[in-house]
Amino acid sequence: MSRYLLVSDIHASERPPSSCTDRYWPDLLGLLKQTVKVAHTTAGVIAVVWAGDVFHSKAPARVSHRLVQQLIEVIRSYPVPVFIVPGNHDLRNDRLDSIHETQPLGVLLQAGARLLDGWGGYDAEYQYFIYGVPWQQEWNPDRVRETLAPYRQQVFMSGTGSKRCLVVTHAPLYPPGKELEYEYYPAQQWAQDMGGEDGYCYYGHVHEPHGVWECGGVTFCNNGALSRGSLHEYNLTRQVGCTIWDDLSGEFEFVPLDAPPASEVFRLTEKQQVTDMQGRLDSFLEDIGATQLAALSPDSVIAHIRSLGLGSDVEALAAELLGEAQC
Repeated sequence: MSRYLLVSDIHASERPPSSCTDRYWPDLLGLLKQTVKVAHTTAGVIAVVWAGDVFHSKAPARVSHRLVQQLIEVIRSYPVPVFIVPGNHDLRNDRLDSIHETQPLGVLLQAGARLLDGWGGYDAEYQYFIYGVPWQQEWNPDRVRETLAPYRQQVFMSGTGSKRCLVVTHAPLYPPGKELEYEYYPAQQWAQDMGGEDGYCYYGHVHEPHGVWECGGVTFCNNGALSRGSLHEYNLTRQVGCTIWDDLSGEFEFVPLDAPPASEVFRLTEKQQVTDMQGRLDSFLEDIGATQLAALSPDSVIAHIRSLGLGSDVEALAAELLGEAQC
């Protein structure tokens, strides 16, 4: 029996997303260190897999050396190899070769993490029956079926003995009926691409947890992102954790982590204030209608807002937006 520790969508960043407090990265780093403890204390774990979007920003200038060094320290703290399936935030222009040209993820690979693009391979101690499918520029059936061809070859023609295999991907997969209108790859099609028989797939990219579900002979699992960078309702209440997959039973086990409450992660009060101000600004824009300002300068716009008596908060918000527009 071999087990794999699975983590998805870390979104490492020292600059917190706009809706998060300054504790965003310290809290996230603490969660990562908890996964190291899980790897040390869970029997049978032979590898860790990060399922994409390790970094939040794809611009190298926005990723500090300190952040990269902290991630390297985490990787080297695990007792087993760390495999990484690149996500869309880890690539420039969705090009896989950009990892080694410009992207911070390339530094993690140089420091000892292993790229999981296709089969995990083997070393002196283990053969890793995991198969990675990185983020793709074009999610179309021909491309995906071609990408999964070596998986089907090994599983259905060469065989793996008693070992089950796990496909790990960073892809827009959703349970049937829950797909987003603007971005998804049909789960039924994905199951066919895998061969449609007794398959297992763990996926990142979707931050909201889907849990474990089945489609077309494949068992899918997504237990949510490690990061809570967006202020959505599900992020206010969901349990953050990692996942253990067992290649003997094929079961996915969710492992809860000790995450801080949402009130410490998000700027809830500030968010409500911004929402209120945005509503007042929207009302102003409706009121202004076809009004023609004498001079289209920031000062004249602010003067017009002030004349409407909408309050200093709206004036300040408008001034900020106008200032950003001029940059």
